[in-house]
This record gives sequence, C-alpha cells and structure tokens, in this order.
Amino acid sequence: MNNQTKYEGFFSVEAALVLPTVLGVYLFLIVMLFLQYDRCLLEQDMASIMVKAGSYEGTPQQTMEYLQELTAQWERERYLWVTPQAPYFTIQGSQIRLEATGEYTVPILGLSAELGGVHRLETTYRLTAWDRPALVYALFGRQDKKEDEKENEHNGFTK
Repeated sequence: MNNQTKYEGFFSVEAALVLPTVLGVYLFLIVMLFLQYDRCLLEQDMASIMVKAGSYEGTPQQTMEYLQELTAQWERERYLWVTPQAPYFTIQGSQIRLEATGEYTVPILGLSAELGGVHRLETTYRLTAWDRPALVYALFGRQDKKEDEKENEHNGFTK
C-alpha cells in the first residue's frame, strides 16, 4: 500500500551549485562576444576612415581637416558594449597614423575583483600615402625611374 517514492535532496543541491556556474559561463561568453563584435566594428570603422584618407589628395593640413570631417560623421551609436573615444590622427610627410580607443567595463559577477573596472580597447593604423607612379614602381619591384633607365640602357634601348 505504500507506493510513494522517496526522493532525496541530492538533485536540489546539485542544481543549486551547477546552475549558477553554467549561467555565469554563458553570461561571460555573451559579454566576450559583445566585446569581440565591438572590436571588429571599431577596426572596420577605422580602416574605412584610413582608406578614405589614403585616397584623398591634398596638403597635410587639408588631409587633417578631411579626417576630422570623417570622424564627425562617424556613427558611434551602433556599438554594443564599447564606448569609443575620438580618434587621434598624426600626419608626418606621406604617412598617416590613426589611433582609436574605446572603454568598456566588465561586470564582476562575484568573481575576481581584478576583472572589474574600466578597460581600454586600442587599435592603431599606419598608412603611407603614395603617389600613383611611385606605387606602380613599388609594385613591380623598382625603387625609382633611374633603375628603369639603367635596365633599358643595359638591354640596348635608348630614349
């Protein structure tokens, strides 16, 4: 007559220990994926600005003004976790350097206090703006026109 099954409390204790651990791991993975997405987005945005700056022809001052216009149009609302800061540009001769940073916080979640606080995400790009003839000579392995003229003289061609 006693058909009742006796349940012990082992399952409740295991669930109370395992479930928060599993949920914590899932939450950590989601936060890391948000950070990875924002890092990729920041690098893509900065690379896009650098490509536009590299194709702009003008004096260094005009290029700097153009870069400032591009960053003013930069849409910062689409980032999920990172708060991007204004990029920093330097132009030295034909080289353009872009440094971009973003700040983010990692939730502590009862883990180590070293993870909490503000962290920085940084990316740096360098672009050397070449004029088109110099780029063609560099792609074909020649440094300047004098090497091309020496090669023509060696092969018997004259001007």
